[in-house]
Amino acid sequence: MRLKWKIFVASLKMFFRQREAIIWTLLFPLFMITLFGFVQFDGIGKLDLGIANEAGDKGARLIESLKNVKTLKVREGERQAELLELGKGERDLVLVISSDFNAESQGHLTVYFNDARPQEAQLGQLVLQRVFDEITFAQNPSPNRLMVDAVPVKSRNLTYIDFLLPGVLSMSIMQMGIFGVAFSFVSLKKRGILRRLWVTPIKPSDFILGQVAMRLIVVLVQISIIIGVGMLFFHLHFIGSFLELFLVGLMGAIVFLSIGFALAGISKSEDQVAPFANVISLPMMLLSGIFFSRSNLPGVIHTITDFFPLTYLADAMRSIAIDGATLPQVGPQLLGLGVWCLISCTLAVKVFRWE
Repeated sequence: MRLKWKIFVASLKMFFRQREAIIWTLLFPLFMITLFGFVQFDGIGKLDLGIANEAGDKGARLIESLKNVKTLKVREGERQAELLELGKGERDLVLVISSDFNAESQGHLTVYFNDARPQEAQLGQLVLQRVFDEITFAQNPSPNRLMVDAVPVKSRNLTYIDFLLPGVLSMSIMQMGIFGVAFSFVSLKKRGILRRLWVTPIKPSDFILGQVAMRLIVVLVQISIIIGVGMLFFHLHFIGSFLELFLVGLMGAIVFLSIGFALAGISKSEDQVAPFANVISLPMMLLSGIFFSRSNLPGVIHTITDFFPLTYLADAMRSIAIDGATLPQVGPQLLGLGVWCLISCTLAVKVFRWE
């Protein structure tokens, strides 16, 4: 254990003596968060409207009319489920079409709105009232007007930084695992350092264990610094458990470290490892919901990205950080990471070479 500890400390010193490692592991994620933190991506665009239709066929025509409004992004569900989403900040408004609804008679429709987003609430009410008026005028030249009763609901005012920061944190863990391990070990192989370990008292397995342990500690430092910066300077709405976030981050790190070892095993030089690393990391970076939601992806692409390891990691960390989810609640994501861990570790063992 004393030898393993010395190898771990030496690996840690080697890591922090590399300026590139510090830049890409710690400073680059912070730069991206700072850059996107000052860009207002969460201004008024499409309004998320949840609809609870309790009137059956009577409310179907109204829903179809609302779906044709380009300003609205309509989602249907049960009343309690939609109100729960509104409380989480996932909806701007929720329209309840009660069972006694009749478009041909005078009546009221209840719209619950997010009181943390007054601009969206006002715009949504205006859009809904216009749609209701058009339906009523089309049915009766001298109509009884359908009225909107607006009811405020307390909700968290989640911003784009709340969505972005856990995603960038997941991306930085991926880059540290893939690029950090792959390039570092290819360089050590090329210089013959790994081969020389065979003639020393140090076991190669101890050296790898020290390298892995060092990088897992760096992951904990990454999580602490990035979450801390987000809470101090960008008002991140963090309501989850740091311990559970650390555990998920470590599990994701093991997956990407194993992928990095696999790439180091099949590559003979830095020129070879770079294309492999980019082919693996770029699609995940762009399609795993790091910078923008995956909800707008086409159906087939969306289904494929569901199985990306970075998608599992980002979704789990985002759920824990801003939704306060527990480990059992992110069970599907943990299961996905577990499967990827088994696959990547098996692949790394089979293809890794010392020279």
